[in-house]
Amino acid sequence: MSNNKIALLEKALKKEEQARKAAEKTLQDKSLELHQINQNLTNILNEKEIHLESLFKTIIDPYILMDLYGNVLKMNDACQLFFGYDSSFNLIKTLHEDDIHYAKESFTTLLKEGTFKNFRARVFNKDHEIRWIEINSNLVYNEQKKPIFAHGIIRDITEDLIAQKEREELLAHLTISNKELNDFAHVVSHDLKAPLRSMNALVTWLREDFSHLTDNEDIEKNFQLLIKKIDKMDHLINGILKYAGVDKVERPERQVDLDFVVDEIVDTIHVPNHVKIDIPYKLPKIRGDKFRLHQIFQNLISNAIKYARQENGLVTVTYTDLENEWEFRIKDNGKGIEEKYHKKIFDIFQTLDDHQNSTGIGLAIVTKIITLYKGKIWVESEFGKGATFVITLPK
Repeated sequence: MSNNKIALLEKALKKEEQARKAAEKTLQDKSLELHQINQNLTNILNEKEIHLESLFKTIIDPYILMDLYGNVLKMNDACQLFFGYDSSFNLIKTLHEDDIHYAKESFTTLLKEGTFKNFRARVFNKDHEIRWIEINSNLVYNEQKKPIFAHGIIRDITEDLIAQKEREELLAHLTISNKELNDFAHVVSHDLKAPLRSMNALVTWLREDFSHLTDNEDIEKNFQLLIKKIDKMDHLINGILKYAGVDKVERPERQVDLDFVVDEIVDTIHVPNHVKIDIPYKLPKIRGDKFRLHQIFQNLISNAIKYARQENGLVTVTYTDLENEWEFRIKDNGKGIEEKYHKKIFDIFQTLDDHQNSTGIGLAIVTKIITLYKGKIWVESEFGKGATFVITLPK
C-alpha cells in the first residue's frame, strides 16, 4: 500500500474517531438531560404525592378515590373512621337497597356530565349502622379523555336530617296549634260578646226601672260600676281579637309616611286638655304595613297620654336614624314605672293599674308586631320620672 493511501486511511479513521467522540458526547449530554428531566418529573410526582397525602389528612369530611365500579382505591382517616373499614371496600355494597336504583341513575349522570352534586343516600357502616350521606363527586380522566376513577367528599347528614324532620314536625304542630288558638279566640270572643250585649241591655233596663230611685247614691254608683265592668270586658274581648289577628294576614309592605300616620292618630284619639303632644321634627318614611305601624304608634301614644301628669302632661315622639334601623322613642312625664315591672308590662293581660280601659293587651300587640318585623322594644324609666318606650325597626 502506498504512503498516500495509508495517509488517506489514517485521516479517514481520525475523522471517524472524532465523529464517534462527538456522538458519544452528544449522547452523554442527552442522557444527562433526560436524567435531569426524569429527576424533575420524580420531584414533581413526589410533590404531588405529598400534596395528595396532605390533602387526605387535612380534609375533615370523609374523602375517597374509587374506580368506576365503586371500589375504594384510597381514603382518608375520616373515611376510615366513618365506615369502619381499614382497607379497600366497595361503596355500592354499603348502600341501602332502596337507594341502589337512585345510585345507578346518579352514576349514569356522573359518567355523562363528569360531575354530580348533592347525591344523598343511606349507607351501612361496618357495624351495620345506617347513616345518611351526601356526596359531591367528579371524574378524573386520562390523556385520552377517558374516565379512570372518581373522587368525592362525603358528608354525614344524619343528624341534620333528624333535626330538620323534628323542626318540620314542630312547625306542623305549631301551625295546627296557632290555628286552633286563633279559632278558639274568635269563638270565645263571639260567644262572650252575645251575653255581654244582653247584660248591657238588662243593666240599661234595670237602670230605667230604678230611675225613680236615682236619689239613692249607692244604687247609681253600683249601676255605673257594673256598666264600666261590662265596657272593660268588651275592650278585653276586642283586644284578644286584635292580638290573635296581628300575624294572620299577609299585608303588602310599602313606603309609609309616619308623620302622616301619627298626625292621623293624634286627630283621632282623645287627647285631654291637660296633655300636650310634642313632635319636635318631621317623622320619616319607612317601609312596612300602614295598619300595623298605626297599631304600634296608637297603642304607645295612647298609653303615654293615659299615664302623663294630670297637670301639664307631656308626650314626646322622636326618632333616630341609625345605620341599619330606625329607633323611635315615645316619652311621657308621668309617674314612671318601677324596674321590677319593666319586662312584665309587655306580657299579655298584664297592667299596672285597674284603669277602666286597661286590658293589658295593647303592649302585647305592639310587642307581637315588632317581633314580626324583627325589631325590639323596651322601656326606660325610673319611678317618679316618667317613662320612655323605645322601639327599633330594621330598615
